[in-house]
Amino acid sequence: MTPEELLDQARRGDLAPLDQDRAALADAVRAFARVGDAASALELAARTWRTWLSHGELDAGSSAMAAALTAPGAETVPVWRARTLYADGLFAFRSGDRRRSWERNQEALTFARTTNDARGECDALTGLARIALRDGEYGEVIELAMQARERARAAGDREAEASPLHLQAAGVRLQGQFHAARELYMESLDLNNALGNAARLPTEQHNLGWVELHLGNIDAAERRFRERDTHAGADAYGDAWSDINWSAVASARGQWEEAKRRFALGMNGLESLGIALDPDDQSEVDWLSSRLAAVEC
Repeated sequence: MTPEELLDQARRGDLAPLDQDRAALADAVRAFARVGDAASALELAARTWRTWLSHGELDAGSSAMAAALTAPGAETVPVWRARTLYADGLFAFRSGDRRRSWERNQEALTFARTTNDARGECDALTGLARIALRDGEYGEVIELAMQARERARAAGDREAEASPLHLQAAGVRLQGQFHAARELYMESLDLNNALGNAARLPTEQHNLGWVELHLGNIDAAERRFRERDTHAGADAYGDAWSDINWSAVASARGQWEEAKRRFALGMNGLESLGIALDPDDQSEVDWLSSRLAAVEC
């Protein structure tokens, strides 16, 4: 397919075939950039960045975003530039590059506010909230997420509210407010169901499973993790977590050998991806690791 055909397909939202040939997508972004078509390069990158993220291909995704962002004239395409800046900020975050992630999200926020781009502003605030989460500034996480949600509501853009709602739930959860976190994750699950965001549902099932564990509801946690596993294959990062999820359930039931076995499998899977854990997930790894270590003592 030509770069123009790939862009047309991305505009139609038909990403499944594009997901199978990510190298062709990257080549198309670079082809647009080489001929000075920054608008098409940025739009294609912004519409398809999740294909690289879902496979854990951080370097390839970052490279494609960089090609679009450095195309001649990229600064004259504010909306798609803001979307691509946010995407590259997320690749940087997952790679553990805090500085680049912060710079990308700050630049995206500036572009979005300059052009009254509500979706771009919500994305950038979400990206900054994500960084605050890793910094352990949970109050700031909640504040930034609520700012983004208010902006989305003012613009009547329910889709733009989805990501900051997820971050608000994470901030509340890491403050140890598990009942409140459960309510927010349920709200997020309902919103994404209503929006048809099927790819986001397994993430919230995963998060609800861990919240239920902390509340002592082992059976409820199992149900959440089983539901998450019905979507296996859609997200390399989430799939690597499956063994750790079941390790936590086994530990809650006192099945320590099974818990240790599944934990080792899960950690090997995560390490093979070379991805810096999301802060809420890192917290759960630390919690479970300490439980397993205590049994060995």
